[in-house]
Amino acid sequence: MKIKQGYETIKKSIWLYPVVYSVLALLLAAIVVLLDNGYLFDMRPYLPDLLLTSASLAKSVLGVVSSAFITITTFTFSTTMVVLSVYMSEFSPRVVENFLADERTMKSFGIFVSGFIYSITCMLFIREEYLTKPILAGTIGVIYIIFGLFNFILFINSVGKYIQASNLIDRLYVQAQEVISIYKNEMSQYEIVSKAGVESQGPGLPIRVQTNGYIQIVDYDRLFEVAKKYQVTVRFNRMTGQFVTNEVVIGELLLSSESTDTQRVAEEIREHYLIGMRRSEEQDFNFSIQKMVEVALRALSPGTNDPNTAVFCINSLGLLLGELCSLKEGYVVMEEEGSEGKIYRETYDLDRLLRDTFLQIIHYGQGDVYVMLAVFQAYRHMTNEAKFTNREVIQEQAHYLFDRLLKTVHDSLEKKLIIEAYEDILKSESKF
Repeated sequence: MKIKQGYETIKKSIWLYPVVYSVLALLLAAIVVLLDNGYLFDMRPYLPDLLLTSASLAKSVLGVVSSAFITITTFTFSTTMVVLSVYMSEFSPRVVENFLADERTMKSFGIFVSGFIYSITCMLFIREEYLTKPILAGTIGVIYIIFGLFNFILFINSVGKYIQASNLIDRLYVQAQEVISIYKNEMSQYEIVSKAGVESQGPGLPIRVQTNGYIQIVDYDRLFEVAKKYQVTVRFNRMTGQFVTNEVVIGELLLSSESTDTQRVAEEIREHYLIGMRRSEEQDFNFSIQKMVEVALRALSPGTNDPNTAVFCINSLGLLLGELCSLKEGYVVMEEEGSEGKIYRETYDLDRLLRDTFLQIIHYGQGDVYVMLAVFQAYRHMTNEAKFTNREVIQEQAHYLFDRLLKTVHDSLEKKLIIEAYEDILKSESKF
């Protein structure tokens, strides 16, 4: 798990692509210099004269190329800082990492920096008094700058898309939907039992975390293998994305034989979950949902006053939560026939998800009736998708909103719209 954490940290680092591309540029420059000086082999008979230039011309061309690359790099860096400033002021500080994690942005930086390194490296080793024959370095530089300009255009196009609120919301929606689909697929593979039945088994041997931070990743498949290996039953009552402090109980060993080394089992279990000071979206779709909520709240702020963006966020949130309304609340039982090893994995609490998602939006957006109607519409969609007791949970949340708005809304037309929206929820039927 620590190896995976290190890999993910490096993968998300801003310096990764610039460093890798710069190393490749140094290797390319070394090969070109060796070819031009004839240390490897004489490549001139195999290349058309059109691709070869004199040393003086190559040096002039590389000088222009290096100047162009450093100018583009400076402009790209300035543009990136402007975009980051817009993200933090207009959307949310949490979405900044989404822009920095985009491969197009970081690859563009890498190409521009590496192009500059290639140019100045080749210029350093061009000796006009020794290189009397045509060389290849200038031609490679021209090809490099053309490729760099093409990527610069792609970068500008990417920035133009990223800075639009609708595109940002779409990306957050797609990211959350992918994680939710994986989560639903995992839930469909096993039986879900009620919380009362699992919690009635009483407390077991506590498994405590040994560091502070957010639960980033839990490898349940590996944990299931540990449970089968030692023939134990493990109950996990913490969810990915929750903040835990040192010595907090993340799970319990419920059943184990007297000969089982419980301390060893607990140590192996700790190896298969990851805790860090930053939340991760790899398994935590609620983090993407929180980002969309923050974008909606920023749109509702007096300084921005963009209710249409807030409505767009609410519509997307309704679709995402609607996919979770068909899941049963309780514990997922991971077990295998012929083995006493078992894992109880707690499912997401829909009531808590709805409160975390909509209460802040309701608080700051209750002054705009159309924002509240969008919340009612989201509730109605979730009601149509709901199974089991989830329908009652959603209607309870809708009733809370209805009562709250009736106390604050005095316009007769607005009251009529609110009553109609609430009655639509009560009349709607589940499609299951």
